[in-house]
Amino acid sequence: MRTRIGLAAVAAVAAVAAATAAGSPGLTATDIVYSGQVKGGGSDIFVVKSTGGTPRRLTKTLAQDSNPTWSSDGSRIAFESNRGRSQFPNDSDIYVMRANGTKLRQLTFSNAFDGDPAWSSRGKIAFESDRTGNTEIWVINPDGTGERQLTHNPAFDGDPTWSNDGSQIAFTSTRDGNREIYVMNADGSNVRRLTNNAALDENPSWSPDGSEIAFDSNRDGNLEIYVMNADGSDQTRLTENPALDALPSWSPDLRHIVFVSDRFSKGRRRLYVMDADGSHVRRVTNGTFDMSPDWSWG
Repeated sequence: MRTRIGLAAVAAVAAVAAATAAGSPGLTATDIVYSGQVKGGGSDIFVVKSTGGTPRRLTKTLAQDSNPTWSSDGSRIAFESNRGRSQFPNDSDIYVMRANGTKLRQLTFSNAFDGDPAWSSRGKIAFESDRTGNTEIWVINPDGTGERQLTHNPAFDGDPTWSNDGSQIAFTSTRDGNREIYVMNADGSNVRRLTNNAALDENPSWSPDGSEIAFDSNRDGNLEIYVMNADGSDQTRLTENPALDALPSWSPDLRHIVFVSDRFSKGRRRLYVMDADGSHVRRVTNGTFDMSPDWSWG
């Protein structure tokens, strides 16, 4: 649920009256896909260069298009949308389109919420769905076949992210009482808990080499970006700002992380890029409510 960040944890976050860092050395201009709020209250899918500039709008609808994810070859984008759901606006389905916004295809057709897709290097798309009565993780092929439930737990299981080789999925779960990061095999077996504290740990993002997982947490009072080894060890805070910092995604060269923040913007959420050690933060977008970034694979 990348668009719906734990709202209770981020209420009344103050904006910071300062300027961002001047730049990020060695940043290569590659594509970042994200959802952005548009006039009329909807959201559409956009692509922007990691170095900034004018975004390209890929979808244009009065609905909510959000949580986009790249295919490993960069040719397609999956996302969630409630288009066609006027009677049930809180429900959504998974869609796939070409990277230029054409050849749109609907993949799921449940009368429920299907969202937060994540595309693996092996071609599978993981997503979360509440079609069984609570939110679980499912998987589907890009042509709409092979739909299968992976988790079976009365708690919330969502926010899936794949390991680089497609063999494992990290995800958020409340199965032990609060939101923590877990990992499981691609078939749903061998579930292991990676984080363990009384705070909110969510929105994991696996590094392209499989060695680390970035995530956001309010364990220090407000949502910040953290990183840990893929086995859960060496959990390290990367951002330190009184504003909201959340929803991380790695660059393909492992050197940078894009994330959402409302720092310096009076409550507006925009995309920022920093070095993988948390330094050299710079703003990438200038929208009103930019969310759910996903960095292209290369």
